[in-house]
Amino acid sequence: MTGKFTENVHNLGYATGSLLRRLLLSTTDPTSSSPTASCISSTAANFTQGILVGGSKSISDGISSLPTTLSELPKSLIALPNRYRIWWLDLLHSDPLHVLVETLLIVMCITLVVLQRRADWRFSQERKKSAPTDEEAEELLKEWKEKRKPLGSSGSHGSVGSFSSPVKKGKKGSAAAAASSSAAVASPTKVGTGLVVEKIRGSKLFFQNDKSDKKVGKPAPSSALNFATLDYLSTSSSSTLRRVATTSLAHYGCGSCGPRGFYGTIDAHLEAEVAVSEFLGTEGAILYSDGASASTSTVAAFAKRGDLLIVDEGVNEALLVGVTLSRANVRYFRHNDVKDLRRVLEKVAQQDETLKRQATDQRRFLVVEGLYRNWGTIAPLKEIVALKEEFHYRLILDDSHGIGTLGETGRGTLEHHGLKPMFHAEILTFSLENALGSVGGMTVGSEEVVDHQRLSGAGYCFSASAPPFLSKVCVASIQRIEGKLDEVTFLTEEAENEGEANAPEKEETSGSEEEKLNIDGMKVDELKAELKKRGLPVSGRKAELQQRLTEHISPNNSSSEEDEEELSGPTLLSRLHQNVSNLYTTLTNSSHPHALKLRNRLVITSDPESPIVYLRLAEEQAKGRTFAEQTAILDNIAEYCLVDGKVAMVSTGGHVTKYLQLVPEPCLRLVANASQTQGDVEVLIKALGEGVERVLVRNEGNVME
Repeated sequence: MTGKFTENVHNLGYATGSLLRRLLLSTTDPTSSSPTASCISSTAANFTQGILVGGSKSISDGISSLPTTLSELPKSLIALPNRYRIWWLDLLHSDPLHVLVETLLIVMCITLVVLQRRADWRFSQERKKSAPTDEEAEELLKEWKEKRKPLGSSGSHGSVGSFSSPVKKGKKGSAAAAASSSAAVASPTKVGTGLVVEKIRGSKLFFQNDKSDKKVGKPAPSSALNFATLDYLSTSSSSTLRRVATTSLAHYGCGSCGPRGFYGTIDAHLEAEVAVSEFLGTEGAILYSDGASASTSTVAAFAKRGDLLIVDEGVNEALLVGVTLSRANVRYFRHNDVKDLRRVLEKVAQQDETLKRQATDQRRFLVVEGLYRNWGTIAPLKEIVALKEEFHYRLILDDSHGIGTLGETGRGTLEHHGLKPMFHAEILTFSLENALGSVGGMTVGSEEVVDHQRLSGAGYCFSASAPPFLSKVCVASIQRIEGKLDEVTFLTEEAENEGEANAPEKEETSGSEEEKLNIDGMKVDELKAELKKRGLPVSGRKAELQQRLTEHISPNNSSSEEDEEELSGPTLLSRLHQNVSNLYTTLTNSSHPHALKLRNRLVITSDPESPIVYLRLAEEQAKGRTFAEQTAILDNIAEYCLVDGKVAMVSTGGHVTKYLQLVPEPCLRLVANASQTQGDVEVLIKALGEGVERVLVRNEGNVME
């Protein structure tokens, strides 16, 4: 059977060669009367005969009987089905397996074509039924245009100064309390304040203050003390880092336009990886373009289906997304509870004995944060590392809020506990968007840990790399923490000098810009023109316009003073640690007149050494109130502090909680940074005490009446 099939293939090849030869001769013969007709006839006949002839009749023998004129072609086509039937029956006897396979393929092709056409027809019919008519589309578009909000607006419930009614607390069964509770739940959640931060200088936030955005309530503040952002080392106020950013932006441009593995790697990215790995004392580092994707991709790169992850239930959303994407087996232990962690590990060990399974049969990791973003607590890493080594696990540590804030030299939670990366934490990942004032994230460890992620880290392989000029800022931030600010300044000045040498000469100006403008003697139209030139809001009274222009110019005039006063190295970290201690001590000082107002009303839930301070309602205040009601109270306190106290803080009750394993209670979040002073803390305590008194104390008096 196999020999017969081989012979047919050989004959078919011979016939094909004969066809090509005849075609070539017919096209090159000048005596041919009708080369086109002869070519078509010969080609069609040979192709037909090549298909039909088989079995007992040779393909080469059939070539001589092919039609030679175009008039004989229709007869051959009419006889084609009968010849195909004869050929098929003959082939069925000689090679039945070939016929079976060919028949199945033909039936399958016909079935697929018919089913696909039927599916396409059903889809088109369903699409026609569900598609809106022209009248319905016009009505939907009109409704959307009428109800949409302008970009950046927060709605009536997000406007500054529009305090909602305090949530009253009464006895169970009280009609007033029930009505108040239902109203609080029914009212929509506020979304932001509607304020846009224009710049940050030192410990103050400056807002774009435009009266056209104010709907109700008191005028929005033009500035406020900054206890809201996670800028622990005041990188946004560093004139040196700003100059590094501007000079690097002029050199590299804005983006890299490609993933790291293709054409998105630039020397700035490699410099950042080297600087971070040397700073933390590891063999290597890998740079991701986003802080959240760094931890997400790191977990998913090492843990796969069938592996085991033991996770603290209080970790942030980015880590939990990585846990989900890994598809590994997951077990949670209570937040920062070492005893519960031991219980979970012992239970896994007992299951290993029951199933006769070795601990090395699957990859096993402990997943924790160093300084928990949503809780302000510090992980007991010494105890966790001891359990890790006892039960033979690896440790994945997210230290996004510990790097640059904890430890004597700012090397994070591991240094805070006297531990080292690679040795006590095999995988260390963190964001560059907090203390380092850059964009992206890093994972550090051994060469194996780093190289594995260059092909397995989804955020590294498929995301465009970080902007190079911000990677340069990361390098400068590391040098700033190490106390090498003079080196950063030298490199920056050298780049600026090169730019000035290539730039056109400018006329020298003497005197400050403020003196040159003579803001006090300017008219309203002149003030508005200067503000518009600088891209600032132009609404308001003359005094407000003068203040806005003065605040915009003053930081530029004092740049040299900022350079002299800018802190770095141990002094910078010492200032941050001192500010954290001052903030915690003042909040808990029972003899302080304003801190006394917080007693039995707000409770600190974070660690005393944490730069993130969380204040929640005390048990007496939270009892009988729902999550939404507690959130409304804290929102009102935060808004009062912003509008009346000129202090910015964050109320966390309205934050996204969908992807959290353990949702924290509503809190007020205060963040200490290196630029704050004791005077700023006093202003904060005063505003917070008055806000609590207004929202809670007066409300309690109304309930008693």
